[in-house]
Amino acid sequence: MRTGRTFALVTGAALLAAACAAPASSPSAAPSTAAPSTPSAQAPSAPGPSAPAGAGRLDGGELQARWWNWAASSPARSNPVKDPDGTFCAENQPGDVWFLAGSFGEKRQRTCSVPAGRPVAFPLVNLVADATDCASWMKGAKGAAVLDGRPLTVERYEGSEIRLKGVEGNPVTTGAGSFGGLACGLWVQIDPLSPGAHTLRIEGSSGSFELSVGYELQVG
Repeated sequence: MRTGRTFALVTGAALLAAACAAPASSPSAAPSTAAPSTPSAQAPSAPGPSAPAGAGRLDGGELQARWWNWAASSPARSNPVKDPDGTFCAENQPGDVWFLAGSFGEKRQRTCSVPAGRPVAFPLVNLVADATDCASWMKGAKGAAVLDGRPLTVERYEGSEIRLKGVEGNPVTTGAGSFGGLACGLWVQIDPLSPGAHTLRIEGSSGSFELSVGYELQVG
């Protein structure tokens, strides 16, 4: 991306999460400050009784474009990436997947209610920038996600061209507008979870950036 500034986000996951910066040409973020994650997981979480495995999975380009647009769709006061405790977990969620966010480098513990039958997706660390910055970012990206004590499979996306639209005051692009760039990062997609309580932990880092976000998920 390099049309101005670049955004770096870690989620997470959110988870979010996300270490981000200011916008680029139109909204993309500022000097990279994201958190990386390296896949160290093995098995995806078990789907709910009636949900076929792999249902609702998105390809890398669609996943990243949709998550970034979600993260930039709320102002800082109600943004899921800035959220200290899960109060804004449901903000602007789409109808076919449930996104989680990380943080901007802070340690967070959140509680979130997730609708039954909904796949869950989040980044460990992610970035929107140009090819050079994405390559550098991904070289140092590492992390892991653990659900109910089980490591989750991490997907690595080196770069997908995306467009995102941000609202005024959102912490991802800071300003309103439409931005484009190359999205890269480490991601997790989970099949719909069984009803009940689940515990999720997201850890990520890249260079000097680190994030740690925990979720208590109530599915139902």
